[in-house]
Amino acid sequence: MKGPLDRLADRVLSMLGLDFELDLSEQPFSRISDSITLGRRPKAADLDALRSAQITHVISCLPEAQRPKVVFLESEFRCLFLPVHDGIHEDIASGFPDVFRFVESAREGDPEARVLVHCEVGVSRSATLVTALMMKRERLRFFDAFSAVRERRAQVLPNIGFASQLQRLERELFPEPEPGELSSLARYLCERCNAPVDPKVMQSALEQHDHDARRALEAVFGGEIPRVVQGVRA
Repeated sequence: MKGPLDRLADRVLSMLGLDFELDLSEQPFSRISDSITLGRRPKAADLDALRSAQITHVISCLPEAQRPKVVFLESEFRCLFLPVHDGIHEDIASGFPDVFRFVESAREGDPEARVLVHCEVGVSRSATLVTALMMKRERLRFFDAFSAVRERRAQVLPNIGFASQLQRLERELFPEPEPGELSSLARYLCERCNAPVDPKVMQSALEQHDHDARRALEAVFGGEIPRVVQGVRA
């Protein structure tokens, strides 16, 4: 629960036009491509809708303690459970190979297979996995893949720790950086997370801190990340 100072700060940010709360009331599931759908945690009442969407496989990235909430999916779909918390210190990249294999196997077994990737609200964890899939399958850089996902689901916003891991995936897929270009992570932090800093300053800080968004932001802002920066979840 927010205290009086937090509520006051939120009112001030709103008055300044710096209140970037996400609207989570939009559609529960969003078709990202012919084979990939991204969304919130399914409920039993959603089964008919998922069947109508011809979903055949599900990737669920809820913490282990919340897995019982979606165990009913196993009787309807082939499932991969990847326990992940939505925090900037969480390692989601270690699950990328399992996700890639699962989707590849689904498509090999059935060219018409359709995969739902979900977390609790379909904003950070599942968006990170779908962005990684787009990067791998379409040979896209992080910011381009994220932008493609965001076109289909406007509320997506991987936390800055996950964004750092997507930047590392980009470096694996594209060992040679584009000369003179801002990194995907610098663009993401400035254009999507609203970091109040010149993009070139952000780029320099990222280069000095191995493209770790948290460390770079703390360096830029003297050890404390401003409240207006989105995607900072402990």
